[in-house]
Amino acid sequence: MQTRLVAVRRRGRLVGIAPFYVANGRWGTVEYRLMASDFGMRVEPLGLPGREWDVAAEIARVLASCTPRPDMLAFGPIGVTSHWPPALREGWHGPVPALVRSYRIVGEPVIILREPTFDAWLASLGTASRRNLRHEQRLFEAADGTVRWTTRETLRADAEAFSRLHMARWTGRGASRLVDLGARLPDWVEQLGRDLIDQGRFRMCMLEVDGSPICADFHLIAGDQLAGVNRGWDERYARLAPGKLATVLAVQDAYRSGCRRVSLGVGAHPYKLIFANGNDPATLSTTIMPPSLRLPGTYARALPGLLHERTRQILKRTLPAEQFEALRAMQPRIRPESRSARFPGTVPASDGLHTPAPPARRRVRAFAGARPRAPIGGLVQQRPRAPRR
Repeated sequence: MQTRLVAVRRRGRLVGIAPFYVANGRWGTVEYRLMASDFGMRVEPLGLPGREWDVAAEIARVLASCTPRPDMLAFGPIGVTSHWPPALREGWHGPVPALVRSYRIVGEPVIILREPTFDAWLASLGTASRRNLRHEQRLFEAADGTVRWTTRETLRADAEAFSRLHMARWTGRGASRLVDLGARLPDWVEQLGRDLIDQGRFRMCMLEVDGSPICADFHLIAGDQLAGVNRGWDERYARLAPGKLATVLAVQDAYRSGCRRVSLGVGAHPYKLIFANGNDPATLSTTIMPPSLRLPGTYARALPGLLHERTRQILKRTLPAEQFEALRAMQPRIRPESRSARFPGTVPASDGLHTPAPPARRRVRAFAGARPRAPIGGLVQQRPRAPRR
């Protein structure tokens, strides 16, 4: 893998950094992707507060001098209000402005810790939510459930447990960038934890029943924010609600660490909305096409992918949710790597903290304006054809 690490300094002081790598593009397209941008969490370049636009201009200048020169910069999940795309667009000088294309805006539930203590935050939840949490906590304790946090000594075993739970959870349920790592997934988690666990920035919560892990939930801490990376849990223990219990434990850990904000990951899923008191929307993919003589050709090659996403957005807005999911199920499954090669400029959307979609249980008519008929024996009843005259 060819890396392009841009470090911006002012008078010997590091003020910004942007790590990219060169991705393989089709038809000669040179694509630079931000490192780790396809693992589900929002990732963007770093710059000291107030210096972001200057840092972006320097990043653009350096990348323009690289060999091979990038035809496009691809970002994964990034905040809708992020200043980096417009700053890089303005910083990249040329005969025409750089093109910026963003799509798939999704919600990212967050918990703003306004209450002074964890107990006060817990009391701020709705009455029904607190009652359900107490009930699930009692079920967990009755099943001899225990909670522990990963240490350097247990890091390898916990990384293997997370990988096993995550892969089992996603089997037959769609694409996951972490699952695509295969046997390398435990090594990736272990390396990530080894570098940060002694600093208190890598936090993994392990829920166990009779000594066997049923849920592994890990987060990263940066500044005053705790950001969820991913979790895996055993569906056989769904009645114990391990995911909800892990979220409560993460909030408690955020209070102990002095955090003021907890990010639950992209995707406004119901279990997140139980706890969230805010929303920080993100775009799943953003592409910047710098000005050059190759820009028309680059845009033409990226156009099919952009049209595909535009069509997807229109269908999602106009079709009922059930029909839209049926259309998705009808599409051939495309691995993230092959999808990126087919549509240059798209970063494969990882699962992050997404809940994998359950397999379709029955067929539905997936045409606009069509009404699904009452199912008979698990299939949709077909309208009898009129006899020919």
